[in-house]
Amino acid sequence: MGDNIQPHPEEQYPSIEGETLSLPSPTRSKFESHDEPPTHIRESTSRLGRFFKIFWLLTESNALTFVGPNTIFGICGALSGPWIVAEQSGNNNDEMSKLKALARLGLVILFNWSNLFIFDLANQRLPESVVEDALNKPWRPVPSGFITTDHIRCAMLYLIPLVVAFNHFALGVGIESLVVMVLTWLYNDLRGGDEGYIARNAIIAAAFMVYNTGSVKVAVGARDGGLFAGLSSEGVVWAAMVSATIFTTMQVQDLQDVKGDRVRGRRSAPIIMGDRLARWSVAAPMFVWPAAGAWLWGAGLALGGPQVTLGALVAVRCLWYSGLQADKLTWRLWCLWTAMLYTLPPLCYYLPTFRFM
Repeated sequence: MGDNIQPHPEEQYPSIEGETLSLPSPTRSKFESHDEPPTHIRESTSRLGRFFKIFWLLTESNALTFVGPNTIFGICGALSGPWIVAEQSGNNNDEMSKLKALARLGLVILFNWSNLFIFDLANQRLPESVVEDALNKPWRPVPSGFITTDHIRCAMLYLIPLVVAFNHFALGVGIESLVVMVLTWLYNDLRGGDEGYIARNAIIAAAFMVYNTGSVKVAVGARDGGLFAGLSSEGVVWAAMVSATIFTTMQVQDLQDVKGDRVRGRRSAPIIMGDRLARWSVAAPMFVWPAAGAWLWGAGLALGGPQVTLGALVAVRCLWYSGLQADKLTWRLWCLWTAMLYTLPPLCYYLPTFRFM
């Protein structure tokens, strides 16, 4: 019997017009048969990564010290029942309402961060801002060379209407977003932030009022008109008290930025009053506002003690510690204190037995 010779696999397929069809070698890896991702996909991914990097560099300085506390105010307000939330808002303080508020945490963050993004774009666009950031925050996108001020101007032409529209149609806080845009214009383009620390603190305090009440509104899902829709009268008083706290102590941020502020020509508290008096202007109210917050909500030592202690620590640090690193830490502790202050209403609401302990 002759040898049973099998033809080569390639010879098993007919030829078409003289060309032999063949299959890839069966030992070839399936991963080797695919090319790299198309150029347009790689370019899109690169651009997206670059956008998020620039976004973070623009907002990094305010993310934890601004977005964080404002978000905490909104969630804590929504969890405080009728003490903060108006009855007609639909939040009856039942279990579903609590879960609804927690489930909307991401939306509250988005409200704060989207509007902060516009503020930071405007704040870092002007020539004097570039000079200041080159000294105080050289990692920001413009002084580090990632983008130019003209890039920011062009981006704002599209982003401002997009952000306002998103906040209006998706979150129900279009009025709040428009007010924030006006305050951003007053602070940056009209140089309200450079006019003097009183005018600067007033604009920032007004912005905190809008951000905080808007955060509560997003957290409870209220979509009624008006700046204070969704808040009870006590909630409006609480937000006003917080803004008064911001107005009288916000110059704590200026202690670390004296070098850049002087080059820019900004009339900050340390430059106008001198370093020592500026520190006292922060310390004195910090001995008052923590106790006032505890008194307003009837918080005893158990609930009010921690935030009163931290407030006193901030005051003491303002007077006893100076220097760039020390002042940066004092600023961060001040931001942490505001977040602790915002927790008083829900703590006192859900833990009434500890209110007078």
